[in-house]
Amino acid sequence: MLKKISVNKISEMAAQLMKKGLLLAPVKEASGHNFAEISDPQQIDLDFYNTKVSPKSVFLPQKEDFIRYETAKPVAEAQLVALEPRQTFLFGVRPCDVKSFGIMDIHFNASGIIDPYWKKRREATVIFGYAFDLDTPAEPADFYQTLGIGAADPEGSDIFMVKKGDDLLLGGVTPKGEKLLTELEMLNEGKAADKKYFEEYIKKGREHKTRTMPLDAEAITGKLEELFHNTDFWTMISDACISCGVCTFVCPTCYCFDICDDTLFGQGVRRRVWDACMFTDFTLEASGHNPRTNVYQRLRQKICHKYSFHVRKYGVISCVGCGRCTKYCPVNIDIYSIIEDAMKA
Repeated sequence: MLKKISVNKISEMAAQLMKKGLLLAPVKEASGHNFAEISDPQQIDLDFYNTKVSPKSVFLPQKEDFIRYETAKPVAEAQLVALEPRQTFLFGVRPCDVKSFGIMDIHFNASGIIDPYWKKRREATVIFGYAFDLDTPAEPADFYQTLGIGAADPEGSDIFMVKKGDDLLLGGVTPKGEKLLTELEMLNEGKAADKKYFEEYIKKGREHKTRTMPLDAEAITGKLEELFHNTDFWTMISDACISCGVCTFVCPTCYCFDICDDTLFGQGVRRRVWDACMFTDFTLEASGHNPRTNVYQRLRQKICHKYSFHVRKYGVISCVGCGRCTKYCPVNIDIYSIIEDAMKA
């Protein structure tokens, strides 16, 4: 199923989606674009390369309350915070970020223990994937193509969008997506020429060049295992790192979290908050012992988890080549270059 709408009428589609549920889409901010809840259909801005922060917080909020309680009352009287997510429309997600949802599903939805919070939000969300502009060169930090992700890859989306001149083409990918397309009355039927353009754009997207060194999962895994105890190598590549954690917070596939209790005037809440393996106290034990006191040990953990441990356990690299960790690192550490150096070591 293929539908289309004029780009200058996207606000009409947005208005109808807002009547059905929560709409999250790219919004232009002072420092760039990010996903935000849309309160005015005119807020949506599809004229962007990629958002600064990945949209993983739609399914894994940076802070999320689980239980509320009073410290003077028995534990049995604690109240579970109910999760009843609204129908959600995640609009304008780049293919590399869509791919990250599938990788994150492994941990929260398919590894034997299901996270009900993640699962419910995933089930309640319709994902509108959005192809990169093939006339615009990939940014220098990007390397999604080397991981087998096309610039116009519809896999993982419910609806996939391709811009064609002044029109936006919307292709149904899943039954959930196709059903929604039939409910949006302002959409027009795509013609044969539109379908041909849509299909050819997807094919061309696989040829869109990012950085070019092929990333073979098995080869990288073996090399990192070989280098694991090479302290000189890890010290060299981590020399500039300041353990700020920016790389993990902007990453679409970093999922570490902490469970903490906050109490004030007898009122308590247990919540989940994002954490990061790059933080100095991430592995601090109750005994006071910390097995990763050095920066190189923490950076080694991050790199090896994504490109070695995850491959051994689940058969896939836990990275989608979006380049955010490199773009926003304050000291210009480049994860792709680290893998290149490792393969040459």
